[in-house]
Amino acid sequence: MTVYTTVGKPTTRVEGPEKVTGKALYPADIAVEGTIWGKVLRSPLPHARILSIDTSKAKALPGVHAVLTAADLPNSLVGRKLRDMPVLARDKTRFIGEKVAAVAADSPDLAEEALDLIEVEYEELLAVFDPIKATDPGAPIIHDRINEYIGLPQQVEEPTNRFVRSVFEKGNIAKGFAEADMVFEHSFLAPWVHQGFMEPHTCLVEIDDAGKAQVWVNNKAPFGLRGQVAEAAELEPTQIRINPVYIGGDFGGKGDFMDVPICYFLAKASHRPVKMVMSYVEEFMAGNPRHQAFITIRSGVMRNGTLVAREGHVVFNSGAYGAFKPGVNIAGGKELSGSYRTPNVHITVDNVYTNNVPCGHMRAPGSPQAVFAQESHMDMIAKELGIDPIEFRIKNVLREGDTNIDGHALTPLRGEETLRKGSDASGWNTLKPSPNIGLGIALYDRHTGGGQSTSVVVAETDGTATLRTPAFDQGAGVHTVLRQIVAEELSLPLDLVRVVATDTDAVASDSGVGGSRATHTAGQATYRAAQQLRQDLVERAAKKMGVAVNSVQFKDRKFTTDNSTSSISLSEVASEAKENGKPLSAQ
Repeated sequence: MTVYTTVGKPTTRVEGPEKVTGKALYPADIAVEGTIWGKVLRSPLPHARILSIDTSKAKALPGVHAVLTAADLPNSLVGRKLRDMPVLARDKTRFIGEKVAAVAADSPDLAEEALDLIEVEYEELLAVFDPIKATDPGAPIIHDRINEYIGLPQQVEEPTNRFVRSVFEKGNIAKGFAEADMVFEHSFLAPWVHQGFMEPHTCLVEIDDAGKAQVWVNNKAPFGLRGQVAEAAELEPTQIRINPVYIGGDFGGKGDFMDVPICYFLAKASHRPVKMVMSYVEEFMAGNPRHQAFITIRSGVMRNGTLVAREGHVVFNSGAYGAFKPGVNIAGGKELSGSYRTPNVHITVDNVYTNNVPCGHMRAPGSPQAVFAQESHMDMIAKELGIDPIEFRIKNVLREGDTNIDGHALTPLRGEETLRKGSDASGWNTLKPSPNIGLGIALYDRHTGGGQSTSVVVAETDGTATLRTPAFDQGAGVHTVLRQIVAEELSLPLDLVRVVATDTDAVASDSGVGGSRATHTAGQATYRAAQQLRQDLVERAAKKMGVAVNSVQFKDRKFTTDNSTSSISLSEVASEAKENGKPLSAQ
């Protein structure tokens, strides 16, 4: 069993001192000479045709440097995966809070004053807010050219507001229900939830003398953002650089483009750096909250409590656009199958447009809604059968070699062990409910997200190490984990490892932070880079000492031989390498 000296040990956060002393820079803190302020005019109507926009009074206001409408922008759509959202509403608005016009002025107050001078004439249209009613015949169609959108997984029948349907199944659902002794059906509603981060969406865009857009933004997936802005602005991605800054809270909500495209256009039109900071009113009006979900579950059960069939239907209220979703499909809906060995399953997941705020993600897309529903469903079945909720789960939990809804055989599985230990630790069998205390149990499994990352580890001439990573720390401690990996592999004290977040020009690509992937992707990249650097250092030290590589030991920043007859410091090896060329590094 490997014994670690740094990894897995309690430590202070690498960014902690900067944050608590106020030295940490967030996008709102970035100061660029000549910066002016951007603001947007938002639609007061949920669904309306734009008949005219008069910006003449706003343009005439002293101190206003740019006023833009959709007519001033390329006729392109923006989105993380599904490009279905205009930078500014072009022909009609689809939710209260949609951007209709934008201004850049000397101060936030002056920008607000200019917005008040913009006159917009609307023709109000019938709106629909309920995703169930939105799929009824005769419902107002929110997107009538849906099949033209880039990123749409499959063509849809028109007219419809349901823009994507996913089906997950295994076994024979009809056969399963035919075999069941009893059938239970329940319906649930999961509400919208905003991420509630302390820092609202903020961005600053400066177009430098070379025509390159310099961007500071609280976005955890900078390479994805760069591509989205480039596509909306009809630029090459290399014409945009996303610069690293701190992110003041994320919880799944800081992965989209939000105001960056319009901020770019304002900077381009005004020939000045432009900063935009959303108010909390705007966050709740036009942010990207967790999806509301309407869920129905139907299960077939034998008298002894064995699950034999599970049918489910999830309708996600997408809001007016799907642009804020990193995946068009909300994969978490399949969690209606739960962590249970049901042989026959059929789950349908629909995403439906409505005239509500466009939804995005708040941790584990779609899973909290589905898990809440199916675990509640399990409790209700157990109560009807007169079985303890934990024992009911243990009877049906996935076991080694069982396949999940995707047909994957999972290993290792510790579902039963987890349930029993949770029961023992909580005192489940001895606790008694009271009027103000509820008792509950739930089980959920989640895989680590995948992706790609690149890390560069540098041996400095003073005997320290520097990690350069494109992974931004969104507050979860990504940089602290990576620092521990470098320290462990190079046998260095933590305080001798520096972490530097790099901009999007530094490496070719990075998947960004999200999907619980950072420790896996950036961690693996960092581990391999540190391994390679250690090997390079040992080989150079062995050559300098005139000994075999396998006789060299590396500890406490020194290279020694087996018999300790000679030694050389890390600083000496790194200094010599730098004298003969560039600093010693690996990736």
